[in-house]
Amino acid sequence: MLKNFIIIIFIFIINLFNWAAAAENYKINSVHFDNSDNVIFLASPSKVQYINVKSMKLKEPDRLIFDIDNCVLTRPNSGWSFKNSDIQEVKVSQFTTNPNVVRVVITYNKDFKADKVRIHRVDNNLVISYNKNLFPQNDLRSVYNDEKAEVNYYEYTTFNEEEKTTTQPADNTSGTVAVKAFNSKGELVKQDASKIVVDNTPVSKLKSSFYVNKIDIKRGNALIRGVGSIGVEKPFVVKEPDRLVFDLPNTYVAQDIRNKEFVLSEKETIKIGQFEPTKARIVVTTTEPDKFRPIYSYDSQSIFLAHDDRILGLTFYDKTSAIYTYSAKKNNDTTDTLQFTFTEPVVHSIKKLNNVLEVNLYNCSGFNHEAYKKNLTSEVFAKLRTEALLPYGIKMIIPVKNTTLVDYKQSFDNKQLSLQLTTPKDAEINKTGPLFIKRNPNVKTIVIDPGHGGSDVGATREGVYEKDITLDISKRLAKILDKKGYNVLLIRDKDETVSLQDRVKYTEDNHGDLFVSIHVNSSVTPEGVGLETHYFTDQSYDFAQVVHKEFAEAIKSKDRGLFKSRFYVIKNTTCPSILVETGFISNPEERKELMTSERRQKTAEAIAKGIQKYLGKE
Repeated sequence: MLKNFIIIIFIFIINLFNWAAAAENYKINSVHFDNSDNVIFLASPSKVQYINVKSMKLKEPDRLIFDIDNCVLTRPNSGWSFKNSDIQEVKVSQFTTNPNVVRVVITYNKDFKADKVRIHRVDNNLVISYNKNLFPQNDLRSVYNDEKAEVNYYEYTTFNEEEKTTTQPADNTSGTVAVKAFNSKGELVKQDASKIVVDNTPVSKLKSSFYVNKIDIKRGNALIRGVGSIGVEKPFVVKEPDRLVFDLPNTYVAQDIRNKEFVLSEKETIKIGQFEPTKARIVVTTTEPDKFRPIYSYDSQSIFLAHDDRILGLTFYDKTSAIYTYSAKKNNDTTDTLQFTFTEPVVHSIKKLNNVLEVNLYNCSGFNHEAYKKNLTSEVFAKLRTEALLPYGIKMIIPVKNTTLVDYKQSFDNKQLSLQLTTPKDAEINKTGPLFIKRNPNVKTIVIDPGHGGSDVGATREGVYEKDITLDISKRLAKILDKKGYNVLLIRDKDETVSLQDRVKYTEDNHGDLFVSIHVNSSVTPEGVGLETHYFTDQSYDFAQVVHKEFAEAIKSKDRGLFKSRFYVIKNTTCPSILVETGFISNPEERKELMTSERRQKTAEAIAKGIQKYLGKE
């Protein structure tokens, strides 16, 4: 009897250890890669005490390897390849099972400084980072913005996704090996000697591109899935026929679903295309555009484009969350911010109507509106009201003005949301007085940036490439300004590939006083036509305003106006910078004009005249 009892106890203890070991299994649900700042973010829902990582530095080819013990990759193996980066390739895969090991391989060129690599634990997530500068302690990224989003990753990135394979370690016999154990606080508790440094600073940053590889239709709604971090620009409606358009910045669409039409209902369809090299466009043909909204998944790697009348009874989540903390503050005279922290990843959506902003939290409870109002320092969010969403959810309704700009952000793990509202003063909205001409006699160097080039042809129609039009206009503009006595620099004077980062670096290295980027616009439909000028920084507004006025008066086309846009080249240059869209290559008539020497010369002369007026020379 005693012997049997001891055996039972022994079996119980063995099983207990097995259960404990199983509970410590670390799962990676999503992989984000930021190829502008070189960050790999491995997101996990697992709550483990320790995360063990073994690192190796190998030759031929030069690469870093990170093996994560007791780890399961719940999605297919993934890889990224680059042409304009010190990092050549990144792969994340389920390297072995029994034991479970996930392997991250970074292949790099001779200019890559491997000793700059850092490993961080951020909550239950792992971050592998390489950057010359320190990362700001900010893990929020924009998923919806009323302004055009910046292009913020290296051009010509390719992505591949493979079925999971399991292999035995074959190349771990050389190089430096270091085992690192992170506890739940992100602290390093064990480390062998290694040149691969572990940084315990709780930092995380991600501006990842998104790769769309699948669309599933569910009861008249569309689930758009991929890898990376998805974001959406402000939607708009196109008439005849009625279409709702969503642009996804920094997004690449798999070839097999590109422009393929999916049926939502008897009279509704959806398709996704590669609108620009760095932007995808979703087009929904529908007579009820106001009924659709994008719902962000808990892992931020998919959106559910849902019709309000077709989501009853659908489940978007497997666990509920509660609001842990919240705050609202007034940043300045025009900007207010509302922030939430949740106990679990939250499934959410945002939708802007004429005078109302709706934020839905689908798997959340615990919001005490009366207690919230007592702690407000923002009059804007004091007007917020809430409604229940069945079965577990909260709808927040916030009155806004038509001119209010929205910047909606979430953290990597979807446990934080930030809503920033900026309402310009009336004087800023209606700048109808005489132009303020800024006189700056010290301007010496003007940098002209012909958009695209080389393998990046830009927008194209009927064999006409944007890169050729922008180069011709830029050369004409340079010739005019050179005769005026300026030091004019062309970022490219031939058909060659130049990355966005190199364009900015060239401008900064040569101490550019003014920066003008020349582009040609495009649309998914032929109706789009007209001229645009984009700026980002306040110092660039007057520059953009004066140049656009001359440009729009000289060219007989629709004046589409000024736009404050976060394009990479005008956001990251320190001098006054503008981006000029000289017409639509997608419009047959305007494309024909853009191919003529007369239109290109007039465009160059008008921009040059605007620059002269801005500088007080005319």
